[in-house]
Amino acid sequence: MIYPKIPLAQSIIEICLAKGITNIIISPGSRNAPLTIGFAQNPDFKCYSIADERCAAFFALGIAQQTKQPTAIVCTSGSALLNYYPAFAEAFYSQIPLIVISADRPQNKIDIGDGQTIRQQNVYENHSVFNANLTEEASVENDLKINKAIETAILKRGPVHINAPFEEPLYETVEALTVSSKITVLEPFLETKTIENSEEFVSIWNSSKRKLIMVGVNEANTIDEEIIEKLAEDPSVVVLTETTSNLHNPNFIGSIDTLITPFEDVDFEDFHPEILVTFGGMIVSKRIKGFLRKYKPKHHWHVDTLRAYDTFSALTKHFVMQPNDFFKDLYSKTINIESDYFSKIKTIYDLRKIKRKE
Repeated sequence: MIYPKIPLAQSIIEICLAKGITNIIISPGSRNAPLTIGFAQNPDFKCYSIADERCAAFFALGIAQQTKQPTAIVCTSGSALLNYYPAFAEAFYSQIPLIVISADRPQNKIDIGDGQTIRQQNVYENHSVFNANLTEEASVENDLKINKAIETAILKRGPVHINAPFEEPLYETVEALTVSSKITVLEPFLETKTIENSEEFVSIWNSSKRKLIMVGVNEANTIDEEIIEKLAEDPSVVVLTETTSNLHNPNFIGSIDTLITPFEDVDFEDFHPEILVTFGGMIVSKRIKGFLRKYKPKHHWHVDTLRAYDTFSALTKHFVMQPNDFFKDLYSKTINIESDYFSKIKTIYDLRKIKRKE
């Protein structure tokens, strides 16, 4: 097999393979030639060549989203990696594991007027979950940074940046590896299955007659059918779903703006929830965000294993767990109470849909 002669490039490629990073999107260039040679010559990698960096990054984002595995994108030095930024930011906010590997010039070539040279280290700092700024020579320290970057992309479900300086010559190859890369083992993460201090939240749930569940971008088949049925049959619960929620039931309201656009103040007062539970990605509807910022719920609970945005300036609790586990535990300890919340809102929604068709 053919390998790049540069040891650092060998290390990056071998660690990617050991960590299961096999989908590689390559943006053509010269400085990243050692990486291009190494990835393309190894049949264990599936490589795609996409000339436009912006397109390459979004292509990689789509693969990572669908496979739920980190995808690597490789580019040359200079402004090339800045063209990855829109997809990089999207990966951060959508919690998608993306690995940018940028080739760079050695440090002594930065800020001396060389072409295709910018300050690449930490260039994505505001939206990166980890930055691995490597040194030119292969080393255990570099190996640990590469391992850490890949593991962080997996654990934090976000984009990372590995910046690798290469000195010329860039195209030389060897027939055997000259490095023995250090591979770390990713410790399994044990997720919480039950609600901590559940008595408090069970009491709040059981005493509230207006509960609004709002679901943003959500992966398919992550909520059990049993939980969907319980939410749909609870008279005190209204479920609003974005079109990207992958959550469907005849009792769920799938067109949020159809429901609330004609609302007047009295309607908003009736719709005003005591408890708001959110999970999934960001909410698109401006109208529902405006409503909940004006008519704030007494309790806003967000359920997510990583982060919680205070979108409505009303967040009271972040449950760090999977939404399915949250509702499974909650419904095992709570009771359905008498309420006309769902029936009133569903009646309004059905009338709105009829009027839209007229």
